[in-house]
This record gives sequence, C-alpha cells and structure tokens, in this order.
Amino acid sequence: MSVTESKAVSKASKSTKRPKNTVVTEAVEQALANTPVDMVPFSQLSLSPLNVRKAEPDAAKLQELAGSIRAVGVLHNLIVHRLPDGQLGAAAGGRRFRALSILLNEGAIAPDYAVPVKTVSDDVAEVVSAIENFQHESMHPADQIMAFARICASGKTAAEIGGLMGYSTQHVQKFLRLAGMAPALLAELAEDKINVDQLQALSASEDHERQLDVWKNAYGYYRNPKELREAVLRGEVSAEGHRLLEFVGREVYERAGGGFRYDLFTDEGFITDTVLLDTLTRQKLTEIADGIAKTEGWAWSEGRTEGISTYGEDAQVYLLLGQPDTVFNADEYARLEVLDEKLGELSEQDDTAAAEACQAEIDVIKDTAKIRAWSDDVRAHGGVVVSLLRGALSVRRGVMKRCDLPEIVDDENKSGVNQHLSSIRTEGGSDATEQPQAKPLSAVLAKSLSSERTLAVQAALAEQPQIALVIFVHDCLKSTFDHRSYNPSTLKVTLHAKTGLMLDNAPTSADGLAMQHLTAMHDAWQKLLPEDWHKSWDWLLTWGTQALINVMGYCLARTLDGASERLSDKDGKAGKDLEPVEALLNFTLRDWWLPTKANFFGRISKEQISDSLSQAGLGGASRDVLKMKKGDAAERAEEDISQTRWVPDCLLPVTAPIALPESDAVTATDAGEPETDAEATGNASETDNIAA
Repeated sequence: MSVTESKAVSKASKSTKRPKNTVVTEAVEQALANTPVDMVPFSQLSLSPLNVRKAEPDAAKLQELAGSIRAVGVLHNLIVHRLPDGQLGAAAGGRRFRALSILLNEGAIAPDYAVPVKTVSDDVAEVVSAIENFQHESMHPADQIMAFARICASGKTAAEIGGLMGYSTQHVQKFLRLAGMAPALLAELAEDKINVDQLQALSASEDHERQLDVWKNAYGYYRNPKELREAVLRGEVSAEGHRLLEFVGREVYERAGGGFRYDLFTDEGFITDTVLLDTLTRQKLTEIADGIAKTEGWAWSEGRTEGISTYGEDAQVYLLLGQPDTVFNADEYARLEVLDEKLGELSEQDDTAAAEACQAEIDVIKDTAKIRAWSDDVRAHGGVVVSLLRGALSVRRGVMKRCDLPEIVDDENKSGVNQHLSSIRTEGGSDATEQPQAKPLSAVLAKSLSSERTLAVQAALAEQPQIALVIFVHDCLKSTFDHRSYNPSTLKVTLHAKTGLMLDNAPTSADGLAMQHLTAMHDAWQKLLPEDWHKSWDWLLTWGTQALINVMGYCLARTLDGASERLSDKDGKAGKDLEPVEALLNFTLRDWWLPTKANFFGRISKEQISDSLSQAGLGGASRDVLKMKKGDAAERAEEDISQTRWVPDCLLPVTAPIALPESDAVTATDAGEPETDAEATGNASETDNIAA
C-alpha cells in the first residue's frame, strides 16, 4: 500500500493499552459508585463542551445504537455536569445522546423521555468522559491529543493520565508532544488530511512555520514519514544507523564535544554537529591509512569518507592502477593446497565454525600475496586511500597522483616505476602513461556548460517540432527493431522534462536566451489548455494532426539531456551527445549563448581567461588580464568577448552535419506549416505560431 493510500487515522496498537481492570483509578471508581442515578427528561440534556470526542461518530454505527435504544431503552447511564445555562451537559455518553436525538427527530421518543444520568463536578466530568471513550470505540487521534492536553493542563502527569485512560505513559507523552504542533496541522489531522505518523515526522522540528512549509510542499512519495522527517530536520541528521557515527563511536563523538538532540519518537536522537563527526571520521581513516602506508612502504596516504571516483574531479587528480597479478611463493602455494583440501572436508562435515576459520586463513594468505604484488617502485611513487564503503573499511592501493606521473619517454630502459606502470592495467583500460589535459575544467563547470548547451538545443528543437518527432521515431525504431543495440536513445523520454535539472546544474542560465524562448513557448501552450485538461484527453480529439505534432515536439524537446560531469575523453567536449541533434537542426550555439563572468570566466583561472581572449582574437586584452586581479579579469573578458561570437572550444561540435536522404529531409519551414485539411482547427493554427 502506498503512502497516499494509507489510512489517515492511526489507531493505538493493542500493546499500548493497559488491561481494563487498571483503567479507572480507585478514586474515580469510588466517586462514581457513591453518585446516585437520576432519571431526567431528555429535553434537559445537551452535549457538554467537556466531552472529549469531537469527531462525528460513524453514522451507520450511530443508527444501530438508535435502533438498540428504541428496542430496549438506555441501558447505561450518562455522566453529566451542570452547565451555566442550567442544562445538564453529557460529558460521557455523547453517542447515546446523539442516538436519542435521532429518535426524537424521528418522533420515536418524546422530549420528556426519561434518561438515566449521574451528575458529577466539572473537574471530574472530562476525566470520566475520556475514560469512557477510551474504553469503547477508539477516539480519533485529534480528540486524544486535545483531551490529553486539557487534562495535563489541570495538573496531571503523563503517567497519571495514562493510568486513568488505560494507555502507556509513552503513548500519552507522544500525543502530548503532538499537542504543540502547528494548529493548522492539528486541524488537518481532525479532518483526516494528515495521519499521526506524518504528524510525528514533522514534529522533529518545533518550528511551526517549518512544519507547515514542509507539509505544503510535499506531495506523493514525499509525504512518506521518512521523507517528511528528513525535510523538516534541515541540517540535522538522524543518529540511528548513521554509518559515520557507528564507525567513530558515540562515546568518541561526545567526548569531542558533539551533541545529540532527542525527541519522543527516536531513541537514538539527532546528530547536532555533522561537521565535527566528518572531521573525526577523516581523522580515524587517516590514522588507519598512515599505518598501512608506513607498514607497506607507500609514499603517501589519505583518509576520506568517500572512495576515489573514476569520474569528475577525482579523475582529473588521481589515476587508479589496476591490481597486479598475484604470485604465491612456494610455502604459500603449498599451504593453500592443504587448506583447500581441508575446507572441502569441513564443508562435507557441516562444521561451520572450523570452515570459517579455514577460509579466514586462506583469505589472509591471498591478501598478503596481493599486497606484496605491488612493486617497490610503485609504492615509492603511489599511495593508499582508506575510505568507508557501506559502513565498512575500504582500502585502495596503487593510487597515483596525476601530477606525479613519471614520463615514460624519458625512461629509455623501461625500468623502475615506468616499467611497472606500463605493465599494469588502469581503470577504463586506458594507457597508464596518458598525460592529463594541461588545463582541465572542473566537473562542476563541465556539467554547467553542458547543461547550458542542452538548454539552447532544447529551445532550438522545440521550435522545429517535426524534427523532434523524427528523432523520437528513430529512437522508437532502435528500441523495437534493434533491442540489443548499444546505441543509447537521443531523447530521454521518461515523461519528465529535464529543463529543471539543467537549471539546477547551471543557475546562471535562468535569464538566458534559451530559457526566454522555452518560457514563452511554455506559457503560450499553457494558455491553449482547457480547464481540467489533465482529467481527460477528449479535448485533444478536436486538435488537428499538425497541432498534436507541434505540442508533442515541444514536450519531447524538453526531455533532451546532454549534461555530463566530465569532458569527453577523446576531444574534450562538454555535452558531446548533443552534436547529432545540433547537426540536424543546423544549430549554432553562438546564436544562443555567450560566456560571462557568472557562467564561465569567473570559474576558470586567470591564465585560462587570457587563453580564451587570445583565441577570440583579442591579443591586447589577453595580455592585459594577466596583470589584473581574477575578478577584474573575468569582468574585462565578459565585456570584450560580448563584441565577438566566441564560445569555448569545448562547446563546439567536431562532427560534420548529418546528411539526410532527400525523402527524409525536414526543414524549419516544413515544420512550421499549418495543416490545410478539414480537421485543422483554430487551435491548430495557434500551435503553429507557437512552434514557429
């Protein structure tokens, strides 16, 4: 059952309720026992404001109760107290009062119908009301919260309230905690628009505004209690199952000054100083890495919470050498043969403990040989990195810093570390001696630039919907007729537009030309959608074929995703996957995008700014910026480049335009022509204007 299908009302579990023989305290029992039963006319009764049950009872069950009273009368007396207007308010027995009201309206009883009651004082009435309601049909959680809060305000503790009501102290404490929630959320609980589990998740924060903001902005899956709790905690992290805390240890974290914040719904609490925990984790990992490096003879070591990645900025800094072939010496080989034979015998005997010990010894021998396989020369230049992988230690040996890579061409005899590097497979199968780019772009900038390029191609493609349809049909054909093809689809059609993701990657593009075009088209299409358009597709049946193609082309264009976290390996391009689409569109990025301080120059080095200006034919400015501060150089570059059509080479395609067969050729004019058949409608002509 999904979160949205789950019942809004969370009823108390059986484990939280006490046995009935301990529900009513001795004092209340004695007070009720000494109170006589009086028969009073129904007309003198009304529903008391102290009655803790505020939610309307089930109509069908209420009708059943009315039928029972009609047949045999009121079997159990009502608990009442004197109201300021002289009436007797029913504090306990609200369902019976409502059932009698039904009978009165139906004419089944008269206003003077005699009803058995016990009259008590005001301070006892609410307690007795709560007790009776808890004993019968479970109260609505919203009523429980309010009842607990009012009784607590009278001076009773959670334990005393639990003893009176028949619930555990912890249950009462939890509901008292919820009484301090934002009033608007409690109102939604009463209307079954939020359930207790969701409310408890939001209570992780005491900020009412924060609670409401998270609830209002959550939808679907994100109304799952776990997601709500994470959203409302802002920067806080749950301590339960936290991998870094388990690795460092709670005692070490607390001794270092780290704290926890606790609430009634978690036993582990919340980590209040994640920065300190990260620091302690790195320190411990660094100590372990230092010990390994010292013991095994590595040149350097590093401890980090996450392992080294083979893409992004890590790939620009480090080179991961493959594990060299493992060679066992004679003693190890002989011992492994004995252990392998022994392990087989133990497996047949089903001796688990002995088999595990045998396997552990085998693993030690193999690990020792694998470590020994690294040559002394590699250790003299390389390092070891220790990190956490799913909470367990991960040791990565043979890590080279690209800046320290030796020049193999200078090593004529192929000896030393160069010879070893030449014989070891590196990640991705690339040659270990490949030199890094002289001035590589950061992973963040590569993603930003490729996203800017994607937005521009999205806008251009949206203006030529028939070409979007050509690409989409081609993707469909690959999927249907060549399902084993390793060529990925061009459009990422998952019914989710990627424009928002591109904006997240490149916030500076929000006011760019591409977004201006996309936004204008989006607004124009939205104006053509009728009210409640999403509830049915009948209205689309009135649109002509070209209108449907145009709107589909716009939606398909928004799915285009050419963002990448690194430049392409061969030619150093950002967003290289966009090139076939660009060629089909006769697209030129210079028509859509200009580099600025915000999106490019402010994010590269001063030397790279100088190179960019030089490439743009601005030699004087290229020399000038080397004498400026970085910020001033970036501003100067933005100003001067704006007079040219220069864009970074990494954003320019290297492929020639795709030549389509004459029968398949599509032009922008064709894509914008309206239908002329009888099915074309006024909407269709409007959609042609949008696409054009």
